[in-house]
Amino acid sequence: MGERTRELLILITGDIVFFFVALWLTLFVRYLEFPGSELIANHFGPFLILSGVWLFIFYVGGLYDKHTVFLKSLLFSRILNIQFMNILVAALLFMIIPFGIAPKTNLVIYLLISIGLITWWRLYLFNYLSPKNQQKAILLADGSEAIELVDEINNNARYNYSFARLIDSETAQKTPGFEEKLLALIEKEKIQIIVANPHSEYLEKILPQLFDKAFIDFNCTFLDFYKVYEDTFDRVPLSSLRYDWFLAHVSQSKSIVYDFSKRVIDIVGSLVLGCILLILLPFIYLAMRFEGRGELFITQDRIGQFNKPVKVYKIRTMTQNLAGSATWTNEDAKAGNVVTRVGAILRKSSIDEFPQIWTILKGEMSLIGPRNDIVGLGNRLAEEIPYYKIRNFVKPGVTGWAQTNQHYMANNISPQSIEESRVRLAYDLYYVKNRSFTLDVAIALKTIKTLLSRFGVTIRFR
Repeated sequence: MGERTRELLILITGDIVFFFVALWLTLFVRYLEFPGSELIANHFGPFLILSGVWLFIFYVGGLYDKHTVFLKSLLFSRILNIQFMNILVAALLFMIIPFGIAPKTNLVIYLLISIGLITWWRLYLFNYLSPKNQQKAILLADGSEAIELVDEINNNARYNYSFARLIDSETAQKTPGFEEKLLALIEKEKIQIIVANPHSEYLEKILPQLFDKAFIDFNCTFLDFYKVYEDTFDRVPLSSLRYDWFLAHVSQSKSIVYDFSKRVIDIVGSLVLGCILLILLPFIYLAMRFEGRGELFITQDRIGQFNKPVKVYKIRTMTQNLAGSATWTNEDAKAGNVVTRVGAILRKSSIDEFPQIWTILKGEMSLIGPRNDIVGLGNRLAEEIPYYKIRNFVKPGVTGWAQTNQHYMANNISPQSIEESRVRLAYDLYYVKNRSFTLDVAIALKTIKTLLSRFGVTIRFR
């Protein structure tokens, strides 16, 4: 079980336990006696349903994000805001669903008790149930990704290991008797974890001995650098991309069940968004007329699955429609093409993306997938970045893994440099490799969380 999976299981289990501990204490405080089996039974069903809803709100509010348990200065205010939201949702559900109880006073008491318990659990008890005995590790790899991994692991207490050394190929080649000195270093420093790029030429001679230490003598753990990087950052290290990587990890169809369910969700979701769009369109049109002239919809020629062209429809948010542009947004702004006032609101709420449902219903796009590029910009990036077009192996989406992790929404709709595009490609290839119903759900929840966070005045999710 991975570190992240174990952490999530402990957090979710603990949250559920303390939801019901808070319920028991609420009943005790409310009635000043130990709650009997009948009283508990009457409240258990409704609060079981509420617990599921609350866990969802915890996720949307960021309480299951990486590093959350270590941001102690922000954790209390976040729990306070989210638990207050939970009680409002609970009150609404009690009004809608005939649970048979009307615990107005209980909800107020529960709010106070649950805030105290969840805060104590998250800030203090969790650390005892999830001990992290620091292990010494060594990293044998090259490049900026290796440095990035060391910085992340060594500067974050959430990991149960840290790197004592980073050894690259240049160091190895300049060191006489490198193999013997590396083995001696592992013994001297009591290295317990070896993270290495097994494809590195300078490790060919020493790899058999490292494998013996890990898999025969059980003196240490051997981990693939690329796998560790991917698990840590949730993106594919671009230095791992070779033909054998694509043969091993890229397949046209994950499964018949997944492909069918994804298509059904695309159709149902598009119809729901279409109904919302029909209601909003008259108001959007009037607002745009007050601001000035210009078309309501625009069309853009974008790159679809297998690099085939697709026509995408959007609500106009800028003064000009540069549908075939190969420029970044800041380059457009210098040419006088800027976001309108109405367009800024539409982007903040992502309503300008809704007309893409027509392309989704036609089967040329999905709700979730790598964001497709305008043809001109996509061709520009393909010339600069190796293997860039592989991201178009799957259907493009309105929202995706890269967008939710790089926060490319609203006014910041896409990467604005070659380097940012490289990072986006790393996230996109992670999706291509690992796409599944579970990952799609995670992307959908992250998108909801991002949309809600834009209205922080009323919903203070930080």
